[in-house]
Amino acid sequence: MTLAFRLLARRARSESEVASALDEAGASRRLARGVLGRLRALGYVDDRKLAAECVERGKDRGYGSLRIQEQLRRLEIDERIVERAALEGREERRLARRLLTERFGATELADRRTAARAARFLAGRGFPAEVIDSLFDSWE
Repeated sequence: MTLAFRLLARRARSESEVASALDEAGASRRLARGVLGRLRALGYVDDRKLAAECVERGKDRGYGSLRIQEQLRRLEIDERIVERAALEGREERRLARRLLTERFGATELADRRTAARAARFLAGRGFPAEVIDSLFDSWE
């Protein structure tokens, strides 16, 4: 239990991360299940809450749903939670449009070269192709 508390003192962790750390430390499966159950009951480990926090943090940093979901997968959060953690379509388009405006100015993207750079920029930030396409369709 001490190891789990030390891990959680640094940052929020997923159940899988805590379980892996306990396993690496040589804890039995029974002990690990008991510790995880107690941590869940105390509210110290909650994958849904962790995913929601990651989504909010990702939005604040200007990341799209693909990048946020990849981060959740690295945290070893259950895939069902990861799939539900995506940004809402309209919200994601609004965020992408705001990033484009900040990065490339308020005017429409004048030429194909600039539009291609803007699309690569959004793709690199983790926005899905359909979101990127929907933004450029409105400018054509």
